[in-house]
Amino acid sequence: MEISAANLTALFTGFDVIFQRGFEKPPSYYEKIASVVRSTARQTTYPWLGRTTKFREWLGERVIQALEAHSYTIVNKDFEDTVAINRNDIEDDNYGVYEPVIEQLGWDTKVHPDSLMFAMIKNAVATPASVIGYDGQPFFSASHPVGPMGAANDSRDSTESNINSSGTGPYWFLIDASRAIRPFIFQLRREYAITRMNTLTDEAVFTRREFRFGVDGRANTGVGLWQLAYASNTDLTNPVNYGAARAAMRSIKTDAGLPFGSLTSSKDVYLLVPPALEEAAAQLLHSDFMAGAGASASVPATNIWKNMANLIVSEYLS
Repeated sequence: MEISAANLTALFTGFDVIFQRGFEKPPSYYEKIASVVRSTARQTTYPWLGRTTKFREWLGERVIQALEAHSYTIVNKDFEDTVAINRNDIEDDNYGVYEPVIEQLGWDTKVHPDSLMFAMIKNAVATPASVIGYDGQPFFSASHPVGPMGAANDSRDSTESNINSSGTGPYWFLIDASRAIRPFIFQLRREYAITRMNTLTDEAVFTRREFRFGVDGRANTGVGLWQLAYASNTDLTNPVNYGAARAAMRSIKTDAGLPFGSLTSSKDVYLLVPPALEEAAAQLLHSDFMAGAGASASVPATNIWKNMANLIVSEYLS
């Protein structure tokens, strides 16, 4: 190919199409379980309200309920993915060898938010101190402070747990994404965008004979309401353990002593598992009959958990 401005523009426009083809292929899940927030600065602070309100019978004057405000900040990060295209390959009509690389670049861009989100969830149980929630506790913790503030020492009067670490297997996660504020946050400062360095006067072309094609964006992940997520490493092939996780999550109370209301609908509930638990999770959520405890060879038990959650399998949890 003759190296000219018109030919280079046509070639890289074709690369844009190949990139989009790769972008459209993989599935993406982060928007199902996370609140997507548009950030307008280097960092965004979320004034979470850690205490909830309750109705009371109106006798006398109104009673103003004091709310404990928390400050939780997510700092945006820069990300990029770039490939170089040798000028000689374009001159020799060998640019087709770059098409799979450009398509993979599109794939990488589509799944990058998932890789950030699920890596954070994995780290929340692998290294709990690395993922701290708005209440100052690890996001998955057995001692989240709840209840009215104590009059004597200004401390909470009880704690709640959103993790069961009594097992020995991989962690799986039960997620309620039905609320306006979800358990996880994907903070987007700048959309992922393609940058093409495809002019003959570019420095890299002059010094190294390289045109460049890259993608960059600004974003980060964080955590929201811990009451809407539960982690467990108990045996998922035993449906009793799944039932116990649901019961524990539904028992979480608000500061007013009322049920928080998790898992009240199956529409926006997700069971998130690593590939090692895909078979067990699919059996649990899709089979007509229950495996493991509660079933027998002669009289299989009806699977009461069928379709009670949506399954997400992520390799980023491995």
